[in-house]
Amino acid sequence: MLTDILKQKGYKTFRGEVFVDRVEEVKFFKEYFEELPRKILFVYGPKSTGKTTLIEYVIKNELIDDKRLFKSSKYNIKYVNFRGKLIASYNTFLDSIIRKKDETIEAELSYELNLGVFRLNPKLYAKAKEKEEDIFDLLIDELKKSKKKNIFIIDEIQVLEDIYINGTRELIKEFLNFCVRLTKELHLSHVVILTSNTIFLNRIYNDSKLKATSIFKLIDHPKEDVSKKLLEDLGYNKKEIDLIIDYLGSAFTYILKLAQFVKPGENIKEFLESEKRDAYMQIYLLLTYDKSVKLPENAEDVFKKITKEIIKNGYVFFKKEYNEILDIFCEKEILFFDPQTGIITPNSRIYLKAMEDFVKE
Repeated sequence: MLTDILKQKGYKTFRGEVFVDRVEEVKFFKEYFEELPRKILFVYGPKSTGKTTLIEYVIKNELIDDKRLFKSSKYNIKYVNFRGKLIASYNTFLDSIIRKKDETIEAELSYELNLGVFRLNPKLYAKAKEKEEDIFDLLIDELKKSKKKNIFIIDEIQVLEDIYINGTRELIKEFLNFCVRLTKELHLSHVVILTSNTIFLNRIYNDSKLKATSIFKLIDHPKEDVSKKLLEDLGYNKKEIDLIIDYLGSAFTYILKLAQFVKPGENIKEFLESEKRDAYMQIYLLLTYDKSVKLPENAEDVFKKITKEIIKNGYVFFKKEYNEILDIFCEKEILFFDPQTGIITPNSRIYLKAMEDFVKE
Protein backbone atom coordinates (compact mmCIF):
# COMPACT_ATOMS: atom_id res chain seq x y z
CA MET A 1 0.00 0.00 0.00
CA LEU A 2 1.25 3.47 -0.97
CA THR A 3 0.85 5.00 2.50
CA ASP A 4 2.66 2.08 4.16
CA ILE A 5 5.61 2.45 1.80
CA LEU A 6 5.95 6.13 2.57
CA LYS A 7 5.52 5.61 6.33
CA GLN A 8 8.48 3.26 6.21
CA LYS A 9 10.42 6.06 4.51
CA GLY A 10 9.66 8.38 7.44
CA TYR A 11 6.71 10.32 6.04
CA LYS A 12 4.00 11.54 8.40
CA THR A 13 0.41 10.49 7.88
CA PHE A 14 -2.81 12.20 8.85
CA ARG A 15 -6.28 10.67 8.58
CA GLY A 16 -4.72 7.67 6.85
CA GLU A 17 -3.03 9.70 4.11
CA VAL A 18 0.46 11.07 3.54
CA PHE A 19 0.93 14.47 5.15
CA VAL A 20 3.17 16.63 3.01
CA ASP A 21 6.00 18.52 4.69
CA ARG A 22 4.47 21.77 6.00
CA VAL A 23 6.97 22.71 8.70
CA GLU A 24 6.95 26.44 7.88
CA GLU A 25 3.16 26.65 7.73
CA VAL A 26 2.67 24.72 10.99
CA LYS A 27 5.18 27.04 12.68
CA PHE A 28 3.30 30.07 11.32
CA PHE A 29 -0.04 28.92 12.78
CA LYS A 30 1.43 28.00 16.16
CA GLU A 31 3.06 31.41 16.48
CA TYR A 32 -0.07 33.19 15.21
CA PHE A 33 -2.25 31.57 17.89
CA GLU A 34 0.16 32.75 20.59
CA GLU A 35 -0.32 36.41 19.64
CA LEU A 36 -3.09 38.70 20.87
CA PRO A 37 -6.04 38.53 18.43
CA ARG A 38 -5.92 41.67 16.29
CA LYS A 39 -6.86 40.75 12.72
CA ILE A 40 -8.84 38.13 10.83
CA LEU A 41 -6.57 35.61 9.12
CA PHE A 42 -7.71 34.57 5.64
CA VAL A 43 -6.08 31.35 4.44
CA TYR A 44 -6.35 30.76 0.72
CA GLY A 45 -4.70 28.90 -2.15
CA PRO A 46 -5.26 26.84 -5.30
CA LYS A 47 -7.52 23.80 -5.31
CA SER A 48 -6.21 20.72 -3.48
CA THR A 49 -3.22 22.33 -1.79
CA GLY A 50 -4.26 20.88 1.56
CA LYS A 51 -5.59 23.96 3.35
CA THR A 52 -8.25 22.08 5.31
CA THR A 53 -5.94 19.15 6.04
CA LEU A 54 -3.27 21.54 7.29
CA ILE A 55 -5.52 23.42 9.72
CA GLU A 56 -7.04 20.19 11.02
CA TYR A 57 -3.55 18.75 11.49
CA VAL A 58 -2.56 21.81 13.51
CA ILE A 59 -5.68 21.52 15.67
CA LYS A 60 -5.30 17.83 16.34
CA ASN A 61 -1.53 17.58 16.71
CA GLU A 62 -0.42 21.00 17.93
CA LEU A 63 -3.31 22.54 19.88
CA ILE A 64 -5.00 19.53 21.49
CA ASP A 65 -3.15 17.97 24.43
CA ASP A 66 -5.82 15.56 25.72
CA LYS A 67 -6.07 13.09 22.84
CA ARG A 68 -8.55 10.85 24.66
CA LEU A 69 -11.16 13.56 25.30
CA PHE A 70 -9.94 15.73 22.43
CA LYS A 71 -9.58 18.81 24.60
CA SER A 72 -7.00 21.50 25.05
CA SER A 73 -5.95 22.90 28.39
CA LYS A 74 -4.84 26.11 26.71
CA TYR A 75 -7.23 26.78 23.82
CA ASN A 76 -11.00 26.99 23.41
CA ILE A 77 -11.33 25.88 19.78
CA LYS A 78 -14.41 26.27 17.62
CA TYR A 79 -13.98 24.83 14.13
CA VAL A 80 -16.82 24.96 11.58
CA ASN A 81 -16.42 23.37 8.16
CA PHE A 82 -19.27 24.47 5.88
CA ARG A 83 -18.09 22.19 3.06
CA GLY A 84 -20.85 19.80 2.07
CA LYS A 85 -23.43 21.50 4.30
CA LEU A 86 -26.62 22.88 2.83
CA ILE A 87 -26.75 26.42 4.18
CA ALA A 88 -29.89 27.75 2.55
CA SER A 89 -31.21 30.07 5.23
CA TYR A 90 -30.42 31.88 8.47
CA ASN A 91 -31.86 28.97 10.47
CA THR A 92 -29.73 26.34 8.73
CA PHE A 93 -26.71 28.55 9.43
CA LEU A 94 -27.62 28.58 13.13
CA ASP A 95 -28.05 24.80 13.13
CA SER A 96 -24.52 24.47 11.72
CA ILE A 97 -22.79 26.37 14.51
CA ILE A 98 -25.06 26.10 17.58
CA ARG A 99 -26.52 23.36 19.73
CA LYS A 100 -28.71 23.50 22.82
CA LYS A 101 -26.70 22.87 25.96
CA ASP A 102 -28.80 19.82 26.77
CA GLU A 103 -28.40 18.33 23.28
CA THR A 104 -25.98 15.43 22.84
CA ILE A 105 -23.83 15.45 19.70
CA GLU A 106 -21.17 13.16 18.35
CA ALA A 107 -17.66 14.53 17.99
CA GLU A 108 -16.52 14.96 14.42
CA LEU A 109 -13.61 16.76 12.71
CA SER A 110 -13.46 15.76 9.07
CA TYR A 111 -15.34 12.57 9.81
CA GLU A 112 -13.61 12.21 13.18
CA LEU A 113 -14.15 15.17 15.49
CA ASN A 114 -16.54 18.08 15.68
CA LEU A 115 -15.47 21.29 17.36
CA GLY A 116 -17.86 23.33 15.29
CA VAL A 117 -20.54 24.15 17.80
CA PHE A 118 -21.35 26.79 20.36
CA ARG A 119 -23.74 25.72 23.10
CA LEU A 120 -26.60 27.95 24.23
CA ASN A 121 -29.26 27.27 26.82
CA PRO A 122 -32.58 26.29 25.20
CA LYS A 123 -34.28 29.64 25.88
CA LEU A 124 -31.50 31.68 24.25
CA TYR A 125 -31.31 29.18 21.42
CA ALA A 126 -35.04 29.66 20.75
CA LYS A 127 -34.71 33.45 20.89
CA ALA A 128 -31.84 33.33 18.39
CA LYS A 129 -34.01 31.25 16.06
CA GLU A 130 -36.83 33.75 16.34
CA LYS A 131 -34.36 36.64 15.90
CA GLU A 132 -35.38 38.05 19.24
CA GLU A 133 -31.72 38.02 20.28
CA ASP A 134 -28.75 38.93 18.10
CA ILE A 135 -26.93 35.66 17.59
CA PHE A 136 -23.54 37.34 17.31
CA ASP A 137 -23.97 39.11 20.66
CA LEU A 138 -24.86 35.75 22.21
CA LEU A 139 -21.73 34.12 20.74
CA ILE A 140 -19.55 36.92 22.07
CA ASP A 141 -21.05 36.39 25.53
CA GLU A 142 -20.23 32.67 25.29
CA LEU A 143 -16.62 33.35 24.27
CA LYS A 144 -16.21 35.83 27.13
CA LYS A 145 -16.96 33.00 29.57
CA SER A 146 -13.92 31.06 28.40
CA LYS A 147 -10.79 31.14 30.55
CA LYS A 148 -8.70 29.87 27.65
CA LYS A 149 -7.43 31.44 24.44
CA ASN A 150 -10.30 31.43 21.95
CA ILE A 151 -9.81 30.23 18.38
CA PHE A 152 -12.64 30.32 15.84
CA ILE A 153 -11.93 28.65 12.49
CA ILE A 154 -14.35 28.71 9.54
CA ASP A 155 -13.84 26.68 6.35
CA GLU A 156 -15.54 27.59 3.05
CA ILE A 157 -17.28 30.68 4.37
CA GLN A 158 -18.43 31.71 0.89
CA VAL A 159 -21.45 29.39 1.22
CA LEU A 160 -22.99 32.13 3.39
CA GLU A 161 -23.29 34.48 0.40
CA ASP A 162 -26.79 35.35 -0.81
CA ILE A 163 -28.37 34.52 2.56
CA TYR A 164 -30.26 37.26 4.36
CA ILE A 165 -31.41 37.94 7.92
CA ASN A 166 -34.96 39.31 8.01
CA GLY A 167 -34.79 39.65 4.24
CA THR A 168 -32.56 42.74 4.32
CA ARG A 169 -29.32 42.16 6.24
CA GLU A 170 -26.71 40.11 4.37
CA LEU A 171 -25.56 37.22 6.56
CA ILE A 172 -22.02 37.24 5.18
CA LYS A 173 -21.56 40.93 6.04
CA GLU A 174 -23.02 40.49 9.52
CA PHE A 175 -20.78 37.48 10.10
CA LEU A 176 -17.63 39.26 8.96
CA ASN A 177 -18.49 42.30 11.10
CA PHE A 178 -18.79 39.86 14.00
CA CYS A 179 -15.30 38.54 13.15
CA VAL A 180 -13.92 42.10 13.19
CA ARG A 181 -15.43 42.63 16.63
CA LEU A 182 -13.85 39.41 17.92
CA THR A 183 -10.39 40.37 16.70
CA LYS A 184 -9.69 44.07 16.18
CA GLU A 185 -12.21 45.50 18.62
CA LEU A 186 -12.42 43.03 21.52
CA HIS A 187 -9.22 40.97 21.07
CA LEU A 188 -11.43 38.14 22.27
CA SER A 189 -10.73 35.39 19.75
CA HIS A 190 -8.53 34.53 16.83
CA VAL A 191 -10.54 34.12 13.64
CA VAL A 192 -9.20 31.99 10.78
CA ILE A 193 -11.19 31.82 7.54
CA LEU A 194 -10.23 29.28 4.86
CA THR A 195 -11.35 29.47 1.25
CA SER A 196 -10.32 28.23 -2.18
CA ASN A 197 -12.70 30.70 -3.82
CA THR A 198 -10.38 33.61 -4.52
CA ILE A 199 -13.07 35.54 -6.41
CA PHE A 200 -14.95 35.70 -3.12
CA LEU A 201 -11.72 36.58 -1.36
CA ASN A 202 -11.00 39.35 -3.84
CA ARG A 203 -14.31 40.99 -2.95
CA ILE A 204 -13.31 40.72 0.71
CA TYR A 205 -9.81 42.03 0.05
CA ASN A 206 -11.13 45.10 -1.71
CA ASP A 207 -13.61 45.90 1.04
CA SER A 208 -11.89 48.88 2.68
CA LYS A 209 -13.00 47.92 6.18
CA LEU A 210 -11.84 44.32 5.99
CA LYS A 211 -8.64 45.16 4.13
CA ALA A 212 -7.51 47.13 7.16
CA THR A 213 -8.54 44.44 9.63
CA SER A 214 -7.26 41.29 7.91
CA ILE A 215 -4.10 39.45 6.98
CA PHE A 216 -3.76 36.85 4.26
CA LYS A 217 -1.81 33.58 4.14
CA LEU A 218 -1.28 31.74 0.85
CA ILE A 219 -1.08 27.94 1.06
CA ASP A 220 0.38 26.87 -2.27
CA HIS A 221 1.35 23.51 -3.70
CA PRO A 222 4.45 22.03 -2.00
CA LYS A 223 7.87 23.00 -3.28
CA GLU A 224 9.02 21.04 -6.31
CA ASP A 225 11.94 19.41 -4.51
CA VAL A 226 9.50 17.95 -1.95
CA SER A 227 7.48 16.28 -4.72
CA LYS A 228 10.62 15.04 -6.47
CA LYS A 229 11.87 13.49 -3.23
CA LEU A 230 8.53 11.71 -2.70
CA LEU A 231 8.60 10.29 -6.24
CA GLU A 232 12.18 9.18 -5.76
CA ASP A 233 11.24 7.44 -2.50
CA LEU A 234 8.47 5.63 -4.37
CA GLY A 235 11.02 4.23 -6.81
CA TYR A 236 10.57 6.39 -9.90
CA ASN A 237 13.76 7.10 -11.84
CA LYS A 238 14.98 10.56 -12.85
CA LYS A 239 13.52 10.40 -16.36
CA GLU A 240 10.12 9.38 -14.99
CA ILE A 241 10.23 12.06 -12.29
CA ASP A 242 11.05 14.80 -14.80
CA LEU A 243 8.13 13.67 -16.97
CA ILE A 244 5.71 13.62 -14.03
CA ILE A 245 6.79 17.06 -12.81
CA ASP A 246 6.45 18.43 -16.35
CA TYR A 247 2.78 17.39 -16.41
CA LEU A 248 1.76 17.71 -12.76
CA GLY A 249 4.18 20.19 -11.22
CA SER A 250 4.22 19.73 -7.46
CA ALA A 251 0.46 19.21 -7.06
CA PHE A 252 0.51 16.49 -4.42
CA THR A 253 -3.06 15.30 -5.01
CA TYR A 254 -2.32 14.52 -8.66
CA ILE A 255 1.06 12.97 -7.85
CA LEU A 256 -0.41 10.61 -5.25
CA LYS A 257 -3.17 9.66 -7.68
CA LEU A 258 -0.57 8.75 -10.29
CA ALA A 259 1.47 6.76 -7.77
CA GLN A 260 -1.64 4.83 -6.81
CA PHE A 261 -2.38 3.69 -10.35
CA VAL A 262 0.96 3.69 -12.20
CA LYS A 263 4.03 1.99 -10.74
CA PRO A 264 7.63 2.81 -11.68
CA GLY A 265 8.50 1.31 -15.06
CA GLU A 266 4.88 1.28 -16.27
CA ASN A 267 3.34 3.52 -18.95
CA ILE A 268 3.43 6.82 -17.09
CA LYS A 269 3.05 8.93 -20.24
CA GLU A 270 -0.29 7.29 -21.05
CA PHE A 271 -1.67 8.14 -17.59
CA LEU A 272 -0.41 11.73 -17.80
CA GLU A 273 -1.92 12.23 -21.25
CA SER A 274 -5.25 10.94 -19.90
CA GLU A 275 -5.13 13.50 -17.06
CA LYS A 276 -4.32 16.22 -19.58
CA ARG A 277 -7.30 15.20 -21.74
CA ASP A 278 -9.57 15.41 -18.70
CA ALA A 279 -8.33 18.94 -17.97
CA TYR A 280 -8.71 19.89 -21.63
CA MET A 281 -12.31 18.65 -21.70
CA GLN A 282 -13.13 20.70 -18.61
CA ILE A 283 -12.02 23.81 -20.48
CA TYR A 284 -13.71 22.83 -23.72
CA LEU A 285 -17.05 21.92 -22.15
CA LEU A 286 -17.07 25.07 -20.02
CA LEU A 287 -16.66 27.22 -23.13
CA THR A 288 -19.11 25.31 -25.31
CA TYR A 289 -21.72 23.24 -23.45
CA ASP A 290 -22.01 24.26 -19.82
CA LYS A 291 -25.48 25.81 -19.49
CA SER A 292 -24.94 26.71 -15.82
CA VAL A 293 -22.71 29.65 -16.75
CA LYS A 294 -23.40 32.67 -18.93
CA LEU A 295 -20.32 33.52 -20.98
CA PRO A 296 -19.76 36.66 -23.03
CA GLU A 297 -19.78 36.19 -26.81
CA ASN A 298 -16.01 36.61 -27.05
CA ALA A 299 -15.29 34.19 -24.18
CA GLU A 300 -13.15 31.78 -26.19
CA ASP A 301 -11.05 34.59 -27.71
CA VAL A 302 -10.45 36.19 -24.31
CA PHE A 303 -9.60 32.84 -22.73
CA LYS A 304 -7.11 32.09 -25.51
CA LYS A 305 -5.55 35.53 -25.00
CA ILE A 306 -5.12 34.80 -21.28
CA THR A 307 -3.81 31.33 -22.06
CA LYS A 308 -1.20 32.49 -24.58
CA GLU A 309 0.23 34.99 -22.09
CA ILE A 310 0.31 32.36 -19.34
CA ILE A 311 2.14 29.93 -21.65
CA LYS A 312 4.63 32.65 -22.55
CA ASN A 313 5.31 34.05 -19.07
CA GLY A 314 3.93 31.50 -16.62
CA TYR A 315 1.28 33.96 -15.44
CA VAL A 316 -0.81 36.94 -16.50
CA PHE A 317 -1.73 40.09 -14.60
CA PHE A 318 -5.40 40.87 -14.11
CA LYS A 319 -7.00 43.20 -16.65
CA LYS A 320 -10.56 44.57 -16.61
CA GLU A 321 -11.36 42.80 -19.91
CA TYR A 322 -10.66 39.44 -18.19
CA ASN A 323 -13.17 40.01 -15.40
CA GLU A 324 -16.11 37.86 -16.58
CA ILE A 325 -13.90 35.00 -17.76
CA LEU A 326 -11.83 35.13 -14.62
CA ASP A 327 -14.89 34.85 -12.37
CA ILE A 328 -16.06 31.71 -14.14
CA PHE A 329 -12.74 29.91 -14.61
CA CYS A 330 -11.59 30.60 -11.06
CA GLU A 331 -14.87 29.41 -9.56
CA LYS A 332 -14.55 26.24 -11.66
CA GLU A 333 -10.97 25.97 -10.27
CA ILE A 334 -9.24 25.90 -13.65
CA LEU A 335 -7.49 29.22 -13.09
CA PHE A 336 -6.16 30.61 -9.83
CA PHE A 337 -6.25 34.33 -9.04
CA ASP A 338 -4.18 35.77 -6.22
CA PRO A 339 -6.01 38.86 -4.93
CA GLN A 340 -2.90 40.19 -3.20
CA THR A 341 -0.75 40.29 -6.35
CA GLY A 342 -3.32 40.38 -9.14
CA ILE A 343 -1.59 37.42 -10.78
CA ILE A 344 -3.52 34.72 -12.66
CA THR A 345 -2.03 31.23 -13.08
CA PRO A 346 -3.37 27.75 -13.87
CA ASN A 347 -4.79 26.06 -10.77
CA SER A 348 -2.20 23.35 -11.31
CA ARG A 349 0.30 22.47 -14.03
CA ILE A 350 -1.98 19.89 -15.68
CA TYR A 351 -4.24 22.78 -16.74
CA LEU A 352 -1.25 24.54 -18.29
CA LYS A 353 -0.56 21.41 -20.36
CA ALA A 354 -4.22 21.36 -21.43
CA MET A 355 -4.08 25.05 -22.33
CA GLU A 356 -1.08 24.43 -24.56
CA ASP A 357 -3.20 22.01 -26.60
CA PHE A 358 -6.23 24.32 -26.52
CA VAL A 359 -4.48 27.31 -28.16
CA LYS A 360 -3.10 25.10 -30.97
CA GLU A 361 -6.61 24.59 -32.34
